Amino acid sequence: MLKNKNNFYYLGLAFIVFVGLLWLAHPLAINAPSADGLLSVVQVYDGDTIVVLLDGKRESVRLLGIDTPEVDSPYTKVECFGKEASEFVKNLLLNQKVRLVPDPVGDDRDKYERLLRYVYLDDTDINAQLLTEGYAYLLDTFPFSHVDEYRALEEAARKNTVGLWQECEKN
Repeated sequence: MLKNKNNFYYLGLAFIVFVGLLWLAHPLAINAPSADGLLSVVQVYDGDTIVVLLDGKRESVRLLGIDTPEVDSPYTKVECFGKEASEFVKNLLLNQKVRLVPDPVGDDRDKYERLLRYVYLDDTDINAQLLTEGYAYLLDTFPFSHVDEYRALEEAARKNTVGLWQECEKN
């Protein structure tokens, strides 16, 4: 009789583990924002555009206030430091959980319908980090609240000749 009770115990335990694994593998569990509002980065197009899973859908996100050099695509040619910026963002964000923060001053989406957001990995403002490390230029063609801070970061990177400021001539 004791042997049957042990079998039931292990069978029940295996069932619970199986149900837990099924729940974790369910698309809604994977695609939903976590309780703390973090979203999974599932693709990096280039240095300033990523794709996250939001409400079960892939959503393109344009990093607000910055522009990185272009990478080779059907629409553009490779620009100096474009591959480096894209690889940096890919290594930093792909398969990570990020927090997206809208700007209270600027638009919600750009003309390509991408979300315009500040992207945070843990407590780091990735948009600002790209400027600081010389992977991006300031993009101030439309209003956003961090423009003065971002301008100062770009100027410091240029002065310190880091990243693209060391490798490339400004077009």
